[in-house]
Amino acid sequence: MKLSLFISFFFILIALSQITTASSWSRKLYDKFHFLFKNKFRFRSKPESNGKLCALLVAGSNGWYNYRHQADVAHAYHVLKSHGVHENDIIVMMFDDIANSKSNPFPGKLYNNPNGNDVYEGIKINYKGRSVSPDNFVAVLKGDKTKVHGGNGRVIDCGENDRVFIYFTDHGGVGLIAFPEGILSTKQLNDALDYMHENKKYGELVFYLEACESGSMFEGVLKDNKKIYAITAANGHESSWGTYCDNKWNLPCLGDLFSTNWMEDSDKEELTTETLETQFEIVRKETNLSHVIQFGDLSIAKEPVANFQGEPSSQHRRHKWKIGTVRNIDNVEDSEDDDDNDDDSDDVQKVSWPSRDIKLNHLKLQLDRTNSKLKASELAAEIEDIKDERREIKKVFFDLVSELADTKEEAVEIVNKRTAVLRVHCHHKLVHLFNLHCVNFSRHDYALKYTHILNNLCTYYGEEELILLKEVKAYCDKLDN
Repeated sequence: MKLSLFISFFFILIALSQITTASSWSRKLYDKFHFLFKNKFRFRSKPESNGKLCALLVAGSNGWYNYRHQADVAHAYHVLKSHGVHENDIIVMMFDDIANSKSNPFPGKLYNNPNGNDVYEGIKINYKGRSVSPDNFVAVLKGDKTKVHGGNGRVIDCGENDRVFIYFTDHGGVGLIAFPEGILSTKQLNDALDYMHENKKYGELVFYLEACESGSMFEGVLKDNKKIYAITAANGHESSWGTYCDNKWNLPCLGDLFSTNWMEDSDKEELTTETLETQFEIVRKETNLSHVIQFGDLSIAKEPVANFQGEPSSQHRRHKWKIGTVRNIDNVEDSEDDDDNDDDSDDVQKVSWPSRDIKLNHLKLQLDRTNSKLKASELAAEIEDIKDERREIKKVFFDLVSELADTKEEAVEIVNKRTAVLRVHCHHKLVHLFNLHCVNFSRHDYALKYTHILNNLCTYYGEEELILLKEVKAYCDKLDN
C-alpha cells in the first residue's frame, strides 16, 4: 500500500513539474502534492485514544498601545474555531480594554491585519480585567478550580490521552513574562508544566510564546521528556517585534510579527497535512527580525498542526476563517469564499518595530504627520516624558550594579553579559522582589529590557543568595526616600 502510494505521488509530481506555463492554481496544487510527498511517511499521529483538544489563549497586557496582544489572541481564537475546535474547549484570558476603548476609531472591533476581518466579533472571553493574573493562569493550567479568582472559573480539563495548545502573547524579559498586574518567572511556568505532566493533565502539549527574550522561559529548563513542544518568538537575549505598525488609521501595531506569521499560515494552509515542524520553519523564515526557537520534545513537531489547532469538518472547510478585505473598514463584513484572494495578506507591507519601542515610535510617527501645532506640542511633550522615564529606569539598574559590584570590570560584565537563567530559584526570588520594591514591570515594561542584569547578579553572587536579596531590598528601599 505504501509503495503504490509512493509511486502515485511520484508520477503526479513529475507531471505537475512539467507544466512550464503553470497557472497560480496549478502551482499551488504542485506545492500541495510536493508537501504530501515529503511528509506522508513521517507524520506522527495524535495520541492513540484520539483524545480531545484543550486550548488556552492569553493576552497578558492592557493599555491602548498594547493593541496587538488582544488582536493576536482574538485572531488565534478564530483560527481554532474555524478549524472545528468548539468554544467550550477554548479558554481565553484577555483584559478586554481595547475594542471598546475611547481611543479606538472602530468601536467594538479589533484588526490583526490591515486586510483582515474584525477578529473581536464572536470571541468568548473567560477571564477579563484583574482576573487576567499570574495566579489564575497557573490555576487554569493545573486545572485547579479552587485557586481561580474571578472569571467564569473554567480551567483546562484534559487527561493523559488529550492534547493541549497554549498561546501566550505579552511583554517579557529574561526569565519572566508579564501580566497586567504581576509577573510569572520561568520557575513558576515550568513548575506548572511539570505539575501537569506529573499529574497526567495532558498527553501532549504545544506552547507558542510571544514575548521579548521569550526563549529564556524554556532554555536549559524545559526537558525533552515532558511531551511538551514549545516555540518562542525570540531567543533569550533579544526583542520580539510588533508588526503592521504603519497604517492609515493611526492604530498602534495591529499584531506581533511571530504571531501574525503563524496565524496567517494556519489561516491558509491545510493543517491536516502541514506538520508543526513545517509551520516552525515557515514562521522562522518569515519572522526575520528575531530568532524563532523550538524547545522540548521535538518529535511532536512531526505531527500535523491540526492535532493542536483543530481539524475542520467538511462544513468548516466550506466556511473557513480567512483573510478578508477592509477597503471600507467602517463596514467590514466577511467576504464570500474566493480562492483567488487567499493570499491577500501577503500583499501588505509589514512595517515592524521592536516591542518596547512601539509606543515611542507610534507617537513619533503621529508627530511627523500632524499639521496641528497644538497636537505637535502635546506629542513632543509625551515623547520627552517617555525618554525621561527610560533614563530613570536605566539609572536604577546601573546604580544597583555600581553599588553591588566589587570592581569596575565586574560591573561591566554584569551589565553586558547574556546567559540563560542558570540559578532558577535565585532568579525567581530576585525578579519578584525587584518588581515589588523597585520597579513595577507591568507598569514600566521598558524596565524588562534590563532584567538580564538581575539574572547576572544571581550568577555573580552564587551561593550567597540571601545576601543578594537583602542588599537589593535595601537599595530599593532607598529609592522611596
